[in-house]
Amino acid sequence: MSTVAVGGAPNTANGATPVWEPMILMYEGELGVFYSDQRDPKHGQKIAHQTTVDLVNWGEVMNDAAEANYTLRPGMATIVKMGNGKYIFSYELAFAQEDPINAPYAIHYRIADSPFEFQQAEAILLNATDGTIASSGPQTIWTPAGGPNGTVVTSDSSHSEFFINHWYGDPSAWVKVESGKGVGYTRDLRIIPNTTGEVILVTNGGMYNTAETIVSCGDWVVSSA
Repeated sequence: MSTVAVGGAPNTANGATPVWEPMILMYEGELGVFYSDQRDPKHGQKIAHQTTVDLVNWGEVMNDAAEANYTLRPGMATIVKMGNGKYIFSYELAFAQEDPINAPYAIHYRIADSPFEFQQAEAILLNATDGTIASSGPQTIWTPAGGPNGTVVTSDSSHSEFFINHWYGDPSAWVKVESGKGVGYTRDLRIIPNTTGEVILVTNGGMYNTAETIVSCGDWVVSSA
C-alpha cells in the first residue's frame, strides 16, 4: 500500500541511518507505526512514530523517546493499554548511566493518556523493589488478572525473572518474580484466551551469539497482589 520510512543498512553504530524494530498500534482511527530511528543527526538513535488513516499517506516523524545526550540509544519499543485507560511504553536505553555494569541497556518506561504523546511524558527507570534494574529488549503486557488493578508484566533480555506491577506502573511497585522460563532475547508474552487473563504464553527464542540455543514455549500464571 505504501512505505512508512526508509533507512540505511543495519548498523548499530551512531551515525549510521537504519530504521528498525517496528511496532504497530491502532488508536482512535489512526494507525501508528513506532520504530527505532537512526536518521536524525541530533540523536544516535531515537524512537519515533508516524500515523496514517488511509494506509497511503503518512504523517510527519514524531518523537517518542529522544535523548538530549546524542550517545544514548532508546530502542525496542513495546506499548500496551492498561485497565485505567492509560498507555505504558517500555524501551531499552543503550548506554544508560544508572548502572552501566549490570544494566547497560536499562529499561525505562513512560505512561501517557495517548500512545502518541510519550515524548512529553516522564521517563521512569524500571527498578524492582530488590534493587534489580531490568535491562535490554523489554516485552510488556497488561492483564486484568492478579488484583483489582490487573498486572503489568515486563520481560527483559537479561534476567530469567519477570518484573510485575499491580499498580499501573507505579515506580515503587515493581517486583521481580520467578518465571521458570530461562533467559531469552525479547521473550514474547501473550495472554492465553479463555483464561480470564491469568495464564501467559511465554515464547523464548534463546540468546544470539551462542554456540547453541533453545526455542521453548510454556505458560506462566499471574500471581496475585
